[in-house]
Amino acid sequence: MMTVRIRTSSYHTRQSIHKRGKGEVYPFFPGRTTRIPTYYFAVVVDSRVVQAMSWWKCSLLIVTATILMVVVGGQFNEPPGKRREQTFKVLEFENSNINQRYPGTLRYYCTFRGKWSAERHPNDFPRRPSWGAPIIVSHSNGYRMWTGTEAVTAGVESIAEDGFFTIYTNEFLNAGFETLQMVHGERMFNTTESQHLPPINVTFEHPFLSSMVKIQPSPDWFVGFSDFRTISYETETYYNRILIQSYVWDSGTDGGQTYTALDRDLDPQIPVYRFCARGSEKVNRQCPDLTKGRIETPPLGQFLDYTGTYIPTPGEFECVLRVGEGDVFAGTPFNETQIRPPLSVPRPDDDFVDGVSPHDPEFEQKTGQLNPRESPGVRLTTQAVVQTVAVLGSLFAACGIL
Repeated sequence: MMTVRIRTSSYHTRQSIHKRGKGEVYPFFPGRTTRIPTYYFAVVVDSRVVQAMSWWKCSLLIVTATILMVVVGGQFNEPPGKRREQTFKVLEFENSNINQRYPGTLRYYCTFRGKWSAERHPNDFPRRPSWGAPIIVSHSNGYRMWTGTEAVTAGVESIAEDGFFTIYTNEFLNAGFETLQMVHGERMFNTTESQHLPPINVTFEHPFLSSMVKIQPSPDWFVGFSDFRTISYETETYYNRILIQSYVWDSGTDGGQTYTALDRDLDPQIPVYRFCARGSEKVNRQCPDLTKGRIETPPLGQFLDYTGTYIPTPGEFECVLRVGEGDVFAGTPFNETQIRPPLSVPRPDDDFVDGVSPHDPEFEQKTGQLNPRESPGVRLTTQAVVQTVAVLGSLFAACGIL
């Protein structure tokens, strides 16, 4: 018996799987069937049957497997549901072979990169901008630092409005077993600089990371992410590296509409909302959409680029996993520089070129370069390529081609 597992990360594909049920039989190719357990396509094929198949049926199996592996095999996966209404965009990730039950010490070395600037976000940009001290916490599934569907706590309000950790630290400690560790960096007075943050531990019981960085000055605006699970739902292993791009959030505790607005506490509070741009639905989806936690930017268009249709990424987090206490390179004493993410990384599909936004319709005409956001093609991860080769090799062998 030959079993071929094809990972899928398509949200809509997983959604349809959940609707139709776990373990039901689906048509996959003529004369055979496919069984689909949760989050997977599992193709169970008897090798003797494959060898007896006509050449066109065997070819169809190979082509179908190739398409599924290439198109959906290298995407980031999180299960659907309100609990995980995503508060972040995963730009890149790498899986490791470290099982979720690993008994030793696991810690992530994270770097925060500021990308909030007058060039990228020109509307009403403040005269003396800065970042509050970045904070990251590790916690269990039963704890939330903040989320895009609920009102925040007094501690999170204090971070979002004033940049202070005192009240939140008490909340974190009072959560008991649900929380593991809290680390924070230093305030940053250059909003396009980067900062290495102290390492943060994770465990099987506490695999989630959440973060906040206050935008200063502002009424209650911040960047960050909530409830990122460092264990892959698909491979049940820890991510070796993860790159998260942040959105801009309004904590829902202050009614100010400009960076330097006077204090206008909201009573009652409203849920946390993500700022969005009323532009192309293809890029920004529906905006505003209160059911999805998205509201339009304030009247002056803060955080929009000069086209007024897009919010450039204001900040990003990159984290790399360190396993155990030993050397990263055999015979060489450990040094953080061996695994620390770089402070600056060019992003062709996000960085401005000579002051021109990649979302500018005339980007190619103004810069003489192809627009990286419109370039066709499929981005493949190393893991997706390896999986594709392995599956195709098995199918070729079973079909008598090798």
